[in-house]
Amino acid sequence: MHFNAQIQKISKLSYYEGIGSHPDKAEIQKSRPLQTISETDLTLPEFKILDAYLARINSHDPDRRTVRLEKGELEEALGISEIKQDDLKKRLRHLFQTVEIKDNSKRNGFKLINLFEEADAEQDNDGLWQITLTCTPSALEYVFNIDNLGYLRYRLKNVITLTSRYSYVLFLYLLDNRFRKTWNIDLADLKTLLNCNADTYKKYKYFNDLVLKKCHKELCEKTDIRFEYKPVKRGRAVTAVEFTVFSALDSLGADGGAVSSARLTDESDVDYGSELGNLLGNSACDNEFSPEEVRVLQDLVLNATHTYDRMEMCDYLIEKVHLMNLYHSKNPIKNRFSYLKQMIENDCKNS
Repeated sequence: MHFNAQIQKISKLSYYEGIGSHPDKAEIQKSRPLQTISETDLTLPEFKILDAYLARINSHDPDRRTVRLEKGELEEALGISEIKQDDLKKRLRHLFQTVEIKDNSKRNGFKLINLFEEADAEQDNDGLWQITLTCTPSALEYVFNIDNLGYLRYRLKNVITLTSRYSYVLFLYLLDNRFRKTWNIDLADLKTLLNCNADTYKKYKYFNDLVLKKCHKELCEKTDIRFEYKPVKRGRAVTAVEFTVFSALDSLGADGGAVSSARLTDESDVDYGSELGNLLGNSACDNEFSPEEVRVLQDLVLNATHTYDRMEMCDYLIEKVHLMNLYHSKNPIKNRFSYLKQMIENDCKNS
């Protein structure tokens, strides 16, 4: 059944409870369109509530769009010991507002949706909350079955202790672009990404002192990503910022990236080949390879990266495609399948 047709059959009676026995290993899969809500006025606690929801679902099972966070789990996701009722109401109401999702498949495209349709909250005698959240049908395409949209995967533990909204948004941006190693972003685009368009941040010096320096310190202290940045000048004016990511190896956990029971019941359920095939067919290569070519390439990647975890396999493939594209921009490649195949075969010989 086509995904859009499934919406008519969705029920909220079947739901997930809690975020798993090991919340620090809970895995989030967030589609790239959904990441664009960083440019809205949602606050850091609201991003964390959304992440707690995403950490619990199975992104391939839209029939179960209702999640119940057990007592204490919401507080843990927010990195606090207690949340007052008025504050919780404020956060949930804000999450229920209409948000803008950017749609890169259309010229200047965007979509206005509501993320959640219902929240049920109950507090116990110790002040801890049990929260049940149900996402809306209009949000389903950005929350479930996201392979064709491209998505970012990270551990909930990497964002729980962050205290700055800027740090949260920058963390996701760096993680999403880590395969590029070193790259530039226009200063204006970076300010828009971080929602720093006020006059206070007009001069790079103040933007750097008030935002970038603090983000760098917090992210290096509290997350698994390691990076440096520097201004790029045109004449005397700063026009861009250059980022270099050194590592994000533990973005899925120091235990080698094992998937949390919060999303999959058994590690043997993971189909590495299928995930690589989705990257080759959609996210990384824009459907340029035939099904047979995809099968050949994914088998080669599995062979070349047999000691890697899921994230490292995908990073490896994305980096190879990126290197091929860099070469292609200067020296057009007649047969891109053969070129990519040869790159991976060379690694197989050396592995």
